[in-house]
Amino acid sequence: MLYPTFAGIDFDIQIISLIFTAFFVGGLCKGAIGFGLPIVVISLLSMFVPVSFGIALNVIPPVILNMWQSTHKASVTKNFMQFWPVFLGLVAGITIATLFIVGLPPKLVLGTVGVVILVFCANSVWGISITFPKSRKKPYGFVTGILCGIMGGVTSVSVPPLIVYLTALKLQKDDFVSVLGLYFVFASASLIVAFSSIGWLNSTFIPLALACTAIAAVGMFLGQIIRNRLDQKKFYNGVLLVLALISLNLIRRAIF
Repeated sequence: MLYPTFAGIDFDIQIISLIFTAFFVGGLCKGAIGFGLPIVVISLLSMFVPVSFGIALNVIPPVILNMWQSTHKASVTKNFMQFWPVFLGLVAGITIATLFIVGLPPKLVLGTVGVVILVFCANSVWGISITFPKSRKKPYGFVTGILCGIMGGVTSVSVPPLIVYLTALKLQKDDFVSVLGLYFVFASASLIVAFSSIGWLNSTFIPLALACTAIAAVGMFLGQIIRNRLDQKKFYNGVLLVLALISLNLIRRAIF
């Protein structure tokens, strides 16, 4: 059965087409700028399905799509040993979030997603350079993981704090990409366990999630082609503009 068991959704052709379109656009963004799949997908899906459904559906595809990224020109074992405090904090943060997420009003979740995206866009354009001593790398990493876990547990969009943390460490490009990919895999797997425990995710999601993964993969492939042919800065600024408009719309829906 392609359609998952989720109350309040009539899975007709229009809804399925919109879901696939959201994942295609999210994959296109990820292929073009290297990340952004959850941010784009959650933003678009929340316009026509319950936000809880969009969050749950969005945790499986990143596990598959980011496997390659974690092994790209870097050692998975080395990076895990260096950044284990982040992953430990991530589990703690997700655990904290799932204790409260079931009772959260949908508008509060929408507003939170909108604010997270808007802050992410603003920081991408006018980002503040943050640095800290490498001797504080592990405790700061643990705190970063907690922030990522709480944010991801509530919205499934968890990467902004990690990007700030990795940027502050001034990692080499290949290590940056590898750690980010390893984090995405770990975060998505943790969210699958967490959402399954509260009844937001079950085996009926798997067929649709795999279909969405395939659609997003096509988008990623085309996004990589676009990235290679167009000016990266201009394209990236265009993506940020679209994301900013989407975030403002989510905030509006949360208020009105």
